[in-house]
Amino acid sequence: MIELAGMAAAAALTAWLMRRKVRQRADNAAQGSAIRVPCLIKHPSHDARWLRGRMLTTPTAVVWEPRTKAGAGVALPADLRPVGVRSPSRREAWRINGRSGIVECGSAEGTVLVAVMPNELDHVLTALNSAGAVEQPDGSRPREEPGCPGARSVSGRAPKEAGTHTGPAS
Repeated sequence: MIELAGMAAAAALTAWLMRRKVRQRADNAAQGSAIRVPCLIKHPSHDARWLRGRMLTTPTAVVWEPRTKAGAGVALPADLRPVGVRSPSRREAWRINGRSGIVECGSAEGTVLVAVMPNELDHVLTALNSAGAVEQPDGSRPREEPGCPGARSVSGRAPKEAGTHTGPAS
């Protein structure tokens, strides 16, 4: 019985600490401060591997900070742009959290996938949609281009264009 009470107390403490960290990140992002968002990326150079790390997002730049040696040689492509948001497939859910959202990003190097928890998804999308957001390891920045108009919203639905009809023909 004591073990059960101890596990319940540990679970409550963990949940409180996680909610506190999420709230701190949201407050810092609202103030325009730099935040580190825990995420996983799947880079074209590492086909079958999800690499753990954090995405350092500021109002003007996005930098990948790897957490493992495997991700140390990986940098985000300079022309990275979000093209969609989706849920993980059943196969992907074995390796990553099934509740996470996957931001599909296009680049000249190929498709880069960024898996992030739903409460952090808005921070990542906002940072990736900003023009010229990806900073390179040497500190250089790509030339500015307009954001991706086809990027999906946090809800996962593409924005409707004026004058389009998606219902049955009447």
